[in-house]
Formats: sequence, structure tokens, C-alpha cells
Amino acid sequence: MGRRPPWLLLLVWGATRAALLLVATQTIPTGHGQAFRNDVSLYRLWSGVLSRGEFPAGDDKWQYPPLAALPMLAPRLLPLDYHTAFLLLAVLCDLAILFLLWRFSGPRHGGGRTGPWVWTIGAALLGPVLVSRYDLMVTLVAVLALTASSGPAVRGALIGVGLLVKVWPVALLAGLRRWRELLTASGLALGVAVAGCGVAALVMPHALGFLTAQEQRGLQIESLAATPFALARALGWWDGYTTYQHGAMEAVGPGVGTAALLSVAATPAALTLIGVWWLRAVPGPRAYYDAALTTVLFLVATSRVLSPQYFVWVIGLAAVVVSVRRERPGPTQRPAVLLVLLAALLTGIMYPWIELDYSWTGALPGTLVLAVRNLVVLAAAVTSYVQLWRSTRGVRWARDQWIREPVPSS
Repeated sequence: MGRRPPWLLLLVWGATRAALLLVATQTIPTGHGQAFRNDVSLYRLWSGVLSRGEFPAGDDKWQYPPLAALPMLAPRLLPLDYHTAFLLLAVLCDLAILFLLWRFSGPRHGGGRTGPWVWTIGAALLGPVLVSRYDLMVTLVAVLALTASSGPAVRGALIGVGLLVKVWPVALLAGLRRWRELLTASGLALGVAVAGCGVAALVMPHALGFLTAQEQRGLQIESLAATPFALARALGWWDGYTTYQHGAMEAVGPGVGTAALLSVAATPAALTLIGVWWLRAVPGPRAYYDAALTTVLFLVATSRVLSPQYFVWVIGLAAVVVSVRRERPGPTQRPAVLLVLLAALLTGIMYPWIELDYSWTGALPGTLVLAVRNLVVLAAAVTSYVQLWRSTRGVRWARDQWIREPVPSS
């Protein structure tokens, strides 16, 4: 991109985001407009409770750490109606992510132009859900943690802030490949998170309710573990049904409880694979970024809940990964990134346009799209791990041949 402003990139970003806003506000009527207002309306309701000095209590939809209050309160500071103000702030966060990626992909860090384009196009594939959820704010903190500094102290502090907004940024610690870096960053992340929770608990009631809010959640019909039930229902082979509870459409019926337990067990199993990689891999400059993408893909693939907005996180990390300069020939995360973009496209088709097929009626067309999307997500997670393992398996490139290097002890 050089030092000149990326005019074409900004033009495409502006055009796609304008289109998303026009649909989200139903200035261009497309139907399903309520799907883009429901969560923002819920944020407005919660912001009223938060502005009175307490966190929502007895609401099974509130499952967020204390700092999640900020994105929900911020629209109240603008002289606009809440919905318009939220969309404006979301677009500003979107633009900030693009700026961070543009800066990071410059000659000093990466030198490639792919990352900002992956964000611009990939995030737009999700449709108006991109700007109608607060996940853009969380992704901004995560991208900042990945790109702002290579110092473990800065990274750890930013990851701690991310933990206070939504828990998943803890996955960014996985790529810290030296013990000193890992301990420094983990300690600061934990310290920031504990301090933030402690202060919130002292000044506002119910601040720690999020710690137990997930216990009663069932198996969301969009999750990978629920895919067999969705397909079986569409084919008439399953007697179960879906119901709205805990803020999502969940599967109810024979076998669902077992599948939910397997999904819960799959998360530590997947993280064990990350641990095996961590112990055996040779540190490299790309490992921090690649491992972040792999770990988040594992968390998404094994989760009992797979909401459309989760792909905002994954696309943000994918954009960072492809912005990093390749130090030597070898495996990269690009195949996984392409699969992530395909999953984003399918998700944008699914929600909310054919959501009724798989969430309520069990109709086959939409259910098939859901099944294909979930297979793509699984393929992306597996591919990402394989590429991560191959790229850090203890070899370096020198004099046109691979040379085996010993794995360091720390």
C-alpha cells in the first residue's frame, strides 16, 4: 500500500458499509429488518439498567463480563436515537479495525495488501449482522492486541481488556511461544481481568453474574454438534424440535443432552491439541498470529453456541494473519482463511434470510446450507491446525533446502 492512502480500499469499504447500513435500518426494505434490530433493542434495554448503576439480574440473556457495559452505554452519549447511535459507533469501530490492519500490513510489519481486503470483503459477506452486534467492539480490542505492539506486557494488558468485554480474546495467549512472554502476558491479562471484575463488583450489583450464566445453556441449533439433529429433523428422522431459550434457538429432544456434553468435552480436547503443538513447536514470528486464529476456530467449532456474529472475530483474526510477512517459504494459514471467507459467505446467506428453515420449520433447503457451513467451519479449524503444525515443526529454510533444527527447551 505504500504511504499513499488506499483510495480503492476505502471506496470499497465505504460502499459495502453504506449498503449494510441501508439494509440494517431498512432504508432499503428487504424484509427481516427486525432481525437487525432485536439485539440493538436488547442492548438499549440493558443500557437502561446499567445506567441506574447495576447489571441485569435474572435475565438469562445477559452472559457478558463487566466491561461489556461500555459498548451498550456508549450510544447513550450521542445526541441520536439509540439504534442510530449504535450503528454509527459500530461503523467507527469497523473503520478503526481497517486502519489498524492497513498500518500493520505496511512495509514495517507485513508489506502485503491482503489483510485489509480480507477484512473489507470478508466482514461484508456477513451482511448487516456485522454492524448490529457489539462483537465489532470486541474484535477491535483483539486486533489491537495482535497489532499494537510485540511486547508481551502490552499484549497481555489488551487481552485482559478483551476478557472484560467478552471472554474469547483469552485465546490470543496461545501463540506466545516463550515462557517469559507467556507468563508476563498471562499474568497481566489475568490481573487486568480480575481487577476489572473486582472494581465492577464493588460499585455495581450483579457484576459477576456472567460467571454462572452459561451453565444452563443448551445446544444451539446452529452449532456443529447440533448439525446431525437439524439434518435428521429436516429428513423426518428425528422427533425433536427447537425452542427459544437463553437468547438462542436450542435443540430439544432425544440425544441432545449427550451431544451437548460431547460438545463441552470437545473444547478442552481441542485445547489439548493446542497444548501439544505449543510444547513441540519451534517459535517463529508468525506463530503468535497463526495460533490465535487456530485457537479461536477451535473454540467456535466446539462451542454449544455458534451465532452469526462469531465470524466477526474469526475474520478479524484471519485478516491479521494474512497481513504478516512470510519470513521463509512454507505452509501458511491462507487455505484456512479462504475457508473462513466461504463460511462467512454461507453465514451471510443463512442469517436472517433462510433462518426459519433450520431454526423453526426444519425445512431442508436452509438446513442444507447450515450443514455445509458447519462442515466448512470444521474444515477451516482442522486445516488451520495442520498448517500451524507444519509451519512450526522444527525446520528452517537455508541454502535452498530444509534443515532440521532442535526444539528449544523454553
